[in-house]
Amino acid sequence: MGENYKGRLCIATGAARGIGKACAAKFAEYGGDVVMVDINKKVLEKSAAEIAAKYGVKIYAYVVDISSFEACEQFMAEVNAKIGTVDVLANCAGITVAKHMIDLTPAEWERVMGVNLRSIWCLSQLFAKQLKATGKTKGNIVSISSQASKIGESANGVYSISKAGINSLTQVLGLEYAEYGISVSAVCPGYVNTEMVQEVFQKRSIVEGKTPEEYEKELTSGVAMGRMCEPEEVADLMAFLAGGRADYITGVTVTIAGGKTLI
Repeated sequence: MGENYKGRLCIATGAARGIGKACAAKFAEYGGDVVMVDINKKVLEKSAAEIAAKYGVKIYAYVVDISSFEACEQFMAEVNAKIGTVDVLANCAGITVAKHMIDLTPAEWERVMGVNLRSIWCLSQLFAKQLKATGKTKGNIVSISSQASKIGESANGVYSISKAGINSLTQVLGLEYAEYGISVSAVCPGYVNTEMVQEVFQKRSIVEGKTPEEYEKELTSGVAMGRMCEPEEVADLMAFLAGGRADYITGVTVTIAGGKTLI
């Protein structure tokens, strides 16, 4: 049974590629209109055109630096004024830095935290305020966390820490936003077959003194299912959590990691 997003307006960040694009496509497949957000204008517009052509719903592309609260405020105000009230917020944007913590710079820390964690607080607050202002009593927030939020990863420390913050933020927002009819959840994927993860294998293998092939094998060897996750599998889970049938699920993180050890 598929979800029904007809008549709902959805935002998906990090939507130019990977999980964000898959999530935007899934919302569109189920009939929702989608605001796709990314910093990469060229790739974003290409992905938006593909999804619009395939599913025939309204797709909007916005280039936004979501690490800036001011940029988020301006973006949400424009969406509300020109398109309407947003019903679903899918926080999929994320970046990482392949460095050991001893070598990490303050600028790198701030950038990763800004994109991965602060942006979710910013957009979630703005999302809740616009729902409250219009008198709507139902909304859904679903965010991408990571298995790295539950088991720290070497040469991926600031990413792991930012994702652990998402888990805590999800719990708090689940408690606080319930009175507005908003369910809040997060998804913790394992190794997903995206360009970003392949780039991670390339960059972190150098830091760890291994070949990309050796490093990928080492990281994925503990996956019981014996393969990487596909972006569409994560998008399916996110669409369910935000699709109405799971509204009583709030303040929790759901792991989708193929049985990775210790998860």
